[in-house]
Amino acid sequence: MSLRAVRVRNLLLLLAIFATIVVAGCWDNRRTMQRVMEEGYPVLLEITGAQHQRLAPFALDGWRPRFVEQSLSVDVKWQGRDGKQHVFRKVPVTDTFAGTIVQGEQVRLAVVPGKALDDPHAVPVINADAVGRLASLQEWTGASALAAVAAWLGFGISSLWLARGRLARSTAAGAAAAFPLRRTSFGFVALLLGVALTFRAWSVQEATSAVAGAVETTAEITSATTVPAAASGQTHVLQLSWTDAQGRVRHAGPVPVSDRFWSKITQNGQLVVHRTPIRYSDEGLGARPVLVDDPPARSWRIEAALGIGIVLMVVGSGCLFSAARAVKRATTGQAH
Repeated sequence: MSLRAVRVRNLLLLLAIFATIVVAGCWDNRRTMQRVMEEGYPVLLEITGAQHQRLAPFALDGWRPRFVEQSLSVDVKWQGRDGKQHVFRKVPVTDTFAGTIVQGEQVRLAVVPGKALDDPHAVPVINADAVGRLASLQEWTGASALAAVAAWLGFGISSLWLARGRLARSTAAGAAAAFPLRRTSFGFVALLLGVALTFRAWSVQEATSAVAGAVETTAEITSATTVPAAASGQTHVLQLSWTDAQGRVRHAGPVPVSDRFWSKITQNGQLVVHRTPIRYSDEGLGARPVLVDDPPARSWRIEAALGIGIVLMVVGSGCLFSAARAVKRATTGQAH
């Protein structure tokens, strides 16, 4: 029974480490992708090859390892701003985009618009696949984070249970009282609630910031007006128009803007700036674009949830650490 429990604990440890690596890899991929979309320059990416990544979901960019979350990746090349030809291997693509370039076992070599940086560690972004990959990364992060939390909690519980068994065997009487059960239970509950609250707040914030964060273009401000707010006061709104990657003319509005951005584009109530960069989703025609120079502010509820979640994680971790030290002291004392 004890040997089986040890094997289960070791298996949970392996699962926890692997899931944590996946979370870190997805977070790094999303951070790099957002950096390329914000700081990169438009390029035409030539797809030169593809490979499956199911059995080997990792790549090496020089010395730096990178997690490849998709089942298919492509090799691309482009002409950089420095006048040199750049090549990047194993750029992940979603199954939806892969269906447009893969026919059976053959890869259709194509030239697609994208964004890139002259950085050997910055993975280029394919415009047509940006929305899908951001959503996929969000799903991967959520699933692997839940798996990591469950595995780490299982590993902690099994480790404390084994320690309790050793303590019970070393103290024939009063072993249950010697084990800090209340402290351990409170620590696990606080840690679990903290992780869940923090991850939920982070997910909402990420979803809000990436609502239309895939394709960047310049929109024409067709009108700018001030209208009564829903509660009280007034709010500033814009009507926007732009041409998407498929050549369709799209419109959006009313799009609310902040007072700071309003003062930047108007003078004495008159519109003086008629074009502004935006990011929009290429999947849904009804999705509202995001103004690059006027990103949505983070809600105070999200800030509060993040703060409470972090506090709960710190308190829960402290309780578990204290319980582990108590068990170790009791076991050591009985041994002597």
